[in-house]
Amino acid sequence: MARSSRRDDLEAVTLKLPASRPIGDLPRVGLASLLRIHRIEPSEIGDLATSIQEMATEMAAAGSDVVIDYRVSTTEVAVDLTGDGRTLRISALRS
Repeated sequence: MARSSRRDDLEAVTLKLPASRPIGDLPRVGLASLLRIHRIEPSEIGDLATSIQEMATEMAAAGSDVVIDYRVSTTEVAVDLTGDGRTLRISALRS
């Protein structure tokens, strides 16, 4: 399931991945889609995609649904991952 919202300076998309399904590359594909829409070079945000994929896979492996909130603003790309009883945030500044 995906949900999005928009303000003038912020776009947010939420992706919910059920524990009963393999997540594969969905977390990275979600981020890549946002980067393409916003014309952000993948090199600009470093290893964010890899970190998202690793954390989502770890949470799902513990048998938890994983909720991923992607937020893109004029100054940063931030991702909150919720699952396995915890919430983790990773972000990268935009140059």
